Amino acid sequence: MYLKDFTTLVFGLNPSYQLYFQNNNSLIPITQFLKNDQATILLTNSASGTAMSLQSFFKLSNQFASPNTEILINYNSQDFKVFGYRISENRLLINGKLRLVE
Repeated sequence: MYLKDFTTLVFGLNPSYQLYFQNNNSLIPITQFLKNDQATILLTNSASGTAMSLQSFFKLSNQFASPNTEILINYNSQDFKVFGYRISENRLLINGKLRLVE
C-alpha cells in the first residue's frame, strides 16, 4: 500500500488513536517514523509503553514523506507491507504482510 492510500483510509479518524502493529496475537507499539527514497517506514519497539498517535503520524508524513512511497512496518528487522487496519480500544491496529526480497 502506498502512503497516500493509507492516509486516505485513516483520514477523519480520531487523531488520538495510538498506532500498533498487529502480528499474530501480539500488539507492538509503533514508535518512530522513517523515510527513504523508496518507502515510508514505521518502526516498532516492543519495549516501549507509548505508541505514536495518529496525529503525530499525519504531521510527520505531511512534513517529510512523499505520498507516492510504499508504507512499511519494520518489526524484528523485517519489513512488512501494510495492507489494512482495524480499530480496537482507542488503538489503530495495522496489519502487515512480510515483504519478500525482490
